[in-house]
Amino acid sequence: MNVYKKTSTAVISALLIGLLGALLSATMPGLYFEEEWGLSWLFKARGEIAPPRDVVIVTLDKSSPEQLHLPENPEKWPRSVYARLIETLNRYDPAVIAFNIYFGEEREPSSDAKLAKAIAAGNNVILSNYLKQYTFPSADPAKTFTYEKVIDPIPVLAHAALGAAPFPLPKTVTTVKRFWTFKQSAGGLSTFPVAVFECFALKRAYAEILRLLHQIDPALQATLPPTFDPLAAKSSVFEVVPQIRQAFAAQSLTQFNELLRAANYPQETLRLLQSWFALAKGADNRYFNHYGKAGTITTLPFHQVLEDKRLNPDLFRHKVILIGYSESLEPEKLQGFYTDFSGGVSATVSPTEIVATAAANLIDGSGIRPLPLQTQCVLALFWSFLLIGVCRLCSYPLATVLVILLTAGYATFAYFRFTVDHLWLPLFVPLLLQTPAVAVVMIFSYLQKNKQDQQNLHKTLSYYLPNNVVSAIANQAGLEAMPHYGELVHGVCMATDAGRYTTLSETLDPLPLNALLNQYYGVMFPLVKHHHGIISDVIGDAMLALWATPSEEIQHKINACHAALEIKTAIDHFNRSQPHQLPTRLGLHFGEMHLGNVGAMQHFEYRAVGDIVNTAARIEGLNKLLGTQILVSSSVIEGLSGFFIRKVGAFVLKGKTQPVELFELIAPTDQLDPAWPPLAAAFTDALKLFQSHRWTEALNAFLDINRQHPGDGPTLFYIQYLRQRPPETALLDQPARIELGNPINQLHL
Repeated sequence: MNVYKKTSTAVISALLIGLLGALLSATMPGLYFEEEWGLSWLFKARGEIAPPRDVVIVTLDKSSPEQLHLPENPEKWPRSVYARLIETLNRYDPAVIAFNIYFGEEREPSSDAKLAKAIAAGNNVILSNYLKQYTFPSADPAKTFTYEKVIDPIPVLAHAALGAAPFPLPKTVTTVKRFWTFKQSAGGLSTFPVAVFECFALKRAYAEILRLLHQIDPALQATLPPTFDPLAAKSSVFEVVPQIRQAFAAQSLTQFNELLRAANYPQETLRLLQSWFALAKGADNRYFNHYGKAGTITTLPFHQVLEDKRLNPDLFRHKVILIGYSESLEPEKLQGFYTDFSGGVSATVSPTEIVATAAANLIDGSGIRPLPLQTQCVLALFWSFLLIGVCRLCSYPLATVLVILLTAGYATFAYFRFTVDHLWLPLFVPLLLQTPAVAVVMIFSYLQKNKQDQQNLHKTLSYYLPNNVVSAIANQAGLEAMPHYGELVHGVCMATDAGRYTTLSETLDPLPLNALLNQYYGVMFPLVKHHHGIISDVIGDAMLALWATPSEEIQHKINACHAALEIKTAIDHFNRSQPHQLPTRLGLHFGEMHLGNVGAMQHFEYRAVGDIVNTAARIEGLNKLLGTQILVSSSVIEGLSGFFIRKVGAFVLKGKTQPVELFELIAPTDQLDPAWPPLAAAFTDALKLFQSHRWTEALNAFLDINRQHPGDGPTLFYIQYLRQRPPETALLDQPARIELGNPINQLHL
């Protein structure tokens, strides 16, 4: 019976750990950790690889304007310079010339005409366009309608080129990981790297593609000219490639490979056709296979190519030539990208090299291939059963050695597959999640029963109290010390409240309401803990979080402000993802409080006590009056930098006698919307007029702000307040303040 119980426990443990790994593999957090930890480690362990053979970059670097006696800003260069570059390059018979430069404005007509003539002459130039996003409000204020429009180069250049394509990138947290192949939000539009690759493939293997189409789509093959140049001359390439791609996609992998084997194509052609087939059948985005640090891909300065000196005749022949800006040129205008090979702030990679990497990956067929999700789930289950089986069948010392060897072997195998055939096996889930989980489970199995019970109790209590508090209470000599447990601390108190909760609680049944609140707090709690805060109290839709220690630390303020801003963003996203809206307001105050047990011997709660708690709650409530989301007191922002704030005034909060200077916390300075500084500057000037008791001037200033920036909550508040006339008893020798207990302030925005 005991053996059966242990075996059942082992099977259940393996199943749970395997399902946990499979579930995490299928979620965005799991993908995030695999990308940020697993993929990054594989790149760094592999190191740099040989640069691509078929892609060369011509960069507009800092030295080129000096050497060519041109303006420092390439946007001011005459377009005849680019025409000369194309003519020079075409002497070396390149396959494709691709400009990662947007020619969106007409310049001197003769110069534009020269460039258009040079583009049309070679039938091999691709230009850049870009996607502009338009957003329109809908009948539902919480929803918007968004669409993307292609903004092409000027017509004279667009008509001369093979075509134009954009290069949008998926949003990323840290390093650039993926690129779009097709942008479905823009109608399945091919992106710039795909356009470069497909034109390159047509140029290099046009005859072989015609032979292949003759077998899989004779009707399409009959519409195509016998050589590439007539197709390019009619600017029909971008019309034909989607049809070829569709014909390829209609074949199964087995059918396509059989056709290729029967045709006995050259190895280079075979590689291109297999890459095109994979592109046609694959997802809408690909992972970059970075070749190394910035500059790894063969790069030549613009002036060196234009002067046509000391160039290897084979350098450009039959290759893709990408032309674009260097990261070192006007860094204040250009944004580089961080990759897993970036070693510091100055080690970013230029957008042109990112485009080149994507195009080279498609040409080489060397893009990183993640393990299919279904296979990842099976692997997670297999790995957990393997480790649990080893631990169940072997002694503790032997099991430890075998688990270490298996883990090292898996990591080595993953590195080998990544290096040899670019296959990305998951590392975070099996090695950093499942293996430690198995180790923990098996260690517990070797401990005594009472030890397990203590740990389970400690773990259960930790959901309600911080871990250090659970340990401290458990280590107390006796229960008589419970009423006295606690300490004076200094820190930040954050109070939050969800709007519309009262209405929801009246209309929703308790179970759906409970599920909604759990999801709601599931968004906020991790952000508090991520920034080293603790959840002190939760009452309905209100949360109280703390950042505190016995001594004052400015880091508490920094952590609390970052947490507040991230909570605001996360809740906005949460509200857009489900039908029930819970707009959240936050108030932050800094000061001294007592943190410890509150209650009597029959019942205790661990919470903060002090004026800071009440003040934070009052500040939070003021958001509703001002139409803001995050308000902080002057004690919170004192000594802080890196955040954009605006002062909203001095307020005597309800139940208080002394005014509190309050500020709206808007964003980190490096993520600030450009619209905020002018609004904040104008508001500050108007507020100074108000605090100087210059009521008419202040009202006019706020009205002007409302015309320039309609809908700003604090501006509307002061307009209503001033229209109701400030109290005649205001102390003229002190800055004007607002007493929230005064009936004149019962405003409704």
